[in-house]
Amino acid sequence: MELLIIIILILIQSIFGVGLLLFGTPTFLYLNYSLYETLFLLLPISLSISLIQFFNSKLQDKSFIKKFNIYNLPLLLISQIIILFFQNTINLKIYISFALILLSVLSLNHKKFHKIKFNNTYQNISLSLIGIIHGLTNLGGGFLIIHANKLTNNKIKTRYYISYAYLAMVSLQLIILFTLYGNEYEYNNLYYLFLALIIYYPAQIIFKKIDQNYFAFIIKIIAIVYGSFIFFNSI
Repeated sequence: MELLIIIILILIQSIFGVGLLLFGTPTFLYLNYSLYETLFLLLPISLSISLIQFFNSKLQDKSFIKKFNIYNLPLLLISQIIILFFQNTINLKIYISFALILLSVLSLNHKKFHKIKFNNTYQNISLSLIGIIHGLTNLGGGFLIIHANKLTNNKIKTRYYISYAYLAMVSLQLIILFTLYGNEYEYNNLYYLFLALIIYYPAQIIFKKIDQNYFAFIIKIIAIVYGSFIFFNSI
């Protein structure tokens, strides 16, 4: 079961840049994995895909990287530590599934976000909020897509921004996890990294042909339905 889920999630992430954490987090929590077990399972795979996407890109935007590191990562660090500290005192299945529903509904209403003049102030606020949301829920991908689409309408550039964001966030999350739970990591899961390499490159054939905006809409609808299923089955 775990292997099949991972394969599907890797395929989605390889094509669209998001999905592995968005769907994987509530899925494995629903299957009674702990939060740190879920993160240890998903984050290395996400990191490997983001590394490929980022370093294969011919684009470069040092301004975005600088802003992201300053406004996102410190808040991600704080919020990630907070949720790990309280993971045994709250019902994470309900909490994460509800967050998935809420974030998906908000991102579906992306036209309201497009009315905002995306100047430096709003970019900085957006990056800060993504850091907090991702640290507390591991579901920052929905708003990351909105942020990237506000910066560019080019799907290649969009994926460049998303890949760097995940690369930076996941790297920091892994540092936190290994610092707090390093002795809990199961190194036999490393073979999933090779699976990611095998699936990623054939998936690029699909990426070149697909309408990313249409698929992003479908992903949000699925997220709402899926989040609702987990939420009501966890009450």
